Amino acid sequence: MKQERKIKMIKIAAVGLFSFILTEGVKAQDSIRINLDQALEIALSDNPTIKIANNEIKIQKYAKKEQIAGLFPNIDATGAMSHSIVQQKMKLSFSPEPVSMGANYTTNGTFGLNMPIIAPQLWKTVQLNQNQVELKIEESRASKIDMVKEVKIAYFSLLLAKDAYSSLLAGYKNAELSAKTVSDKYQQGLVSEYDKLSADVQLKNQIPQVVNGENAVRLATMQVKVLMGVDVNAPIIFEGELSNYEEEMLADYLRLKGDTDISNNSSLKMLEINQSILEKTETINKFGYLPTLGMQLSYGWQSMAETLKSGDQHWYPGSTLALSLTIPIFDGGKKYFKTKQNKASIINLELQKENVTRQLNLSVTNSLNSIATSVEQVTSNKEVIEQAQKAYNISQKRYTIGSGTILEMNSSETALTQARLQYAQSIFDYLDARATLEATLGKSVEQYDTTEKK
Repeated sequence: MKQERKIKMIKIAAVGLFSFILTEGVKAQDSIRINLDQALEIALSDNPTIKIANNEIKIQKYAKKEQIAGLFPNIDATGAMSHSIVQQKMKLSFSPEPVSMGANYTTNGTFGLNMPIIAPQLWKTVQLNQNQVELKIEESRASKIDMVKEVKIAYFSLLLAKDAYSSLLAGYKNAELSAKTVSDKYQQGLVSEYDKLSADVQLKNQIPQVVNGENAVRLATMQVKVLMGVDVNAPIIFEGELSNYEEEMLADYLRLKGDTDISNNSSLKMLEINQSILEKTETINKFGYLPTLGMQLSYGWQSMAETLKSGDQHWYPGSTLALSLTIPIFDGGKKYFKTKQNKASIINLELQKENVTRQLNLSVTNSLNSIATSVEQVTSNKEVIEQAQKAYNISQKRYTIGSGTILEMNSSETALTQARLQYAQSIFDYLDARATLEATLGKSVEQYDTTEKK
């Protein structure tokens, strides 16, 4: 009876395992493989922050067209009807009695045309709106540059988490192999119980690290998906390894070191555009001292009758043409003080540009120093891995033949895992510094921005 139950449980477990493998296989087939460039293209087209920035450009372009519309004639039609409850009376010299003016019902319809002829402030405002559009475009580019930087760092963080998890898993397997070796020797009476306990503790201590490493990979994957603007549960497999970037590190460093021009930095460009806006605003204020000339043309029909019957209505046309000239004389110094404010704001912007330029140059220097340090560390850490692997193999053999101790073997296992982690970290530090430098130089968007290509 027990034997049958045991066989039944084995069958159930086998079916469950087969179903799990089949399900995971289907998931793997349905998953989409994406590299860094593809992730960047998706983020620059689907991320809500980028969509908002693009809509801001449209809004400002519409605002510019709204100002241009002010240069065209404004045509409208009006209609009105009034009823005199008590008619106005007037005393005339030739009539002994007051004479009533008007009629009970007055109806009129008019077409009116208003058009600015000379409007210096309006003309300059149109040019100002063009700068506003340029500012929004630059703000959108700044958002894209920041997005590229964030996606790159998140993607590299994911690769780092994967490498760290692989290193921890490899360390766990080494500890598992060592624990088995120690256990076999303990069963044969060749080592003490201390060695067995030490090996078991070394193995169990690595379990939480492996679990934390797995969780770090999961969280880093979700972070990349969020930045891309896709569902966190989307079946996406992110390709690539940090070691793939090792070969290009030195060439990239030499290329970046020779190109440190910050003139394309988005923050600097926005300050320049804002300065141009203030200069045009100052000109607009000065144009406020100039006269303006406008034209008004109207054409309409009017009917005055005692009743609303159609037979009593008699329509008579009339039209007028008027020119209005406005000459500003005194406004209490409003325009004068406004001009002073703009001049002070321009001085502040020049000081901000000077300060931002110094900070950007410092940021470029720091990034280049970090890249140079990372390049050196990668070469050094790669040699450390080889040495740590060799030391681990020696400690394994020494312990197997009885000339080594459990402490040596545990220490070599830990050193090997740390060497792998440091190697991956040094490549990540290089990629992080490079992404920061590219964002500072403002040269990390065009090749990924498919919206501009469309």
